Amino acid sequence: MVNSLNERNFSGLGNYQRGAALLVSLVILLVLTVLALSSMQGTSLQERMVSSQRDAQIALEGAEFALQEAETVLSGGTLPTFQPSNGFYDEDDPAPVAVLDHATWAAPSGGGHGNGTRQAPMPKDEDGNDLLAANPRYFIKATPATGAASSAGFGLGVGAAGDSMQQSGLSGTVYRVVAFSSGASGQAGRAIEAYVVRAD
Repeated sequence: MVNSLNERNFSGLGNYQRGAALLVSLVILLVLTVLALSSMQGTSLQERMVSSQRDAQIALEGAEFALQEAETVLSGGTLPTFQPSNGFYDEDDPAPVAVLDHATWAAPSGGGHGNGTRQAPMPKDEDGNDLLAANPRYFIKATPATGAASSAGFGLGVGAAGDSMQQSGLSGTVYRVVAFSSGASGQAGRAIEAYVVRAD
């Protein structure tokens, strides 16, 4: 009799312990699930950040590609006629100001030059695939002549560039070039600005 009573007590205690172990296991499983979800969200965020950074770098390289195209145009034998509609601004023509606005760089229907900017060639990879969502673009503005009263404020703190050239014994015309690319996604706008001297 005593033995059967003790057996019942022990078997009831075992059932109770098995229920507690199940509850603890479920709590641990819930904690692990929350940790895994949090880790996945962090990984996803880091992946988006890296992708955005890569696209920004591609956009910067696309803008540099357009800048090289502008330098090639300026180093040619003869310059095209300066018309603001085609991206060539004379010193008296107001150039675009919102250089990071995608609307400033919108290509005319059918592509090519127009809408106040010029189209650079599309950079391609070794298989001939386009590297950018759209052709990089640029515009060129002639800066005020040497000694001009307005030469003190035409760019990023490099006013009177012509005067500096004259003092150093150089002769030529200084052109402001602004180039833009929207990157591989079309969303990462990057603009760069440079001053190019064309020797007389």
